[in-house]
Amino acid sequence: MSSEVKGFPEKFPVRDDDRRPLRYRTATLLSRITLLVVARRLRIEGAANIPGAGPLLVACNHTSNLDPAVMGSYFPHMLFCMAKRELYSPPALAWFLAGVNCIPVDRGGADRRAVTRALDVLRRGSRLLIFVEGTRSPDGAMRRAEVGIAFLARRSGAAVLPVAICHTDTRGSGPPRRLRRRDIVVRYGTPFTLDLGGRRDDRLIADEIAERIARLLPAGRRGVYGVSAADPS
Repeated sequence: MSSEVKGFPEKFPVRDDDRRPLRYRTATLLSRITLLVVARRLRIEGAANIPGAGPLLVACNHTSNLDPAVMGSYFPHMLFCMAKRELYSPPALAWFLAGVNCIPVDRGGADRRAVTRALDVLRRGSRLLIFVEGTRSPDGAMRRAEVGIAFLARRSGAAVLPVAICHTDTRGSGPPRRLRRRDIVVRYGTPFTLDLGGRRDDRLIADEIAERIARLLPAGRRGVYGVSAADPS
C-alpha cells in the first residue's frame, strides 16, 4: 500500500451528502472560465443517457488536460475522480484536490488505499470518473485500456456509462502556429451493467468497456479499438 499523501485529509470525502463542496464549486467556476477561452463551442450529445442515480462508473477516453475540467464542470451530478499522485504536491494542493473529490493513486503499482476509496465511493451510490487508458493519448487516438476499470466494475457491480470526448487536444494535420479555439464534443453512450457470467479476465472486460467508448468516437480516433460501426456525426 502506498504512503498517505501529505495534505490529503483523513476524512474523505469532504461531504457525504452528494452536494458539491465549496472547493468543487470553485474548481467548476474556474474550469468553465478556462473553457470559454479555449473552446469555440461545447456540444454535449446523449445527456439523456446519464442515469439519475448511482452507483456509476463514468468511463472516458483521455487526450488532454482539459478532459477533467470538461467532465467535472458540465456533468450534471457530482463526480469523483482518480488522479495520479504526482498532482498532489504541495500539501495545499492535496487539500484542494480532496475538496474536488479527487482520489490520489500511485500508478507505479497496486495502490490498495486508492482502490478502497474508489470502491467506497461506488458503494455509497456515487459516480466515479475513470479515464480508462490511465494517461493521455499522445496522438489523440485511443490507447489500450488499463485493467483498473474492469476490476472496479467487477467488484462494485456498478453500471458503466461510456463517454467519448473529442477535440480537447490541439493536434491537427499541420504544425501548430497559434492557439486555436476548437469545437469540443462530449458524447454519452448507453449505460450498461457487465454480464460477467463467471468471467474474471479483467483484460477482456477492460477491452469490452473501451470498445464501447471507441464506438462513440470518429474512426480516426478509435486507435487500437477501431471498429466497423458507422462514424458519429
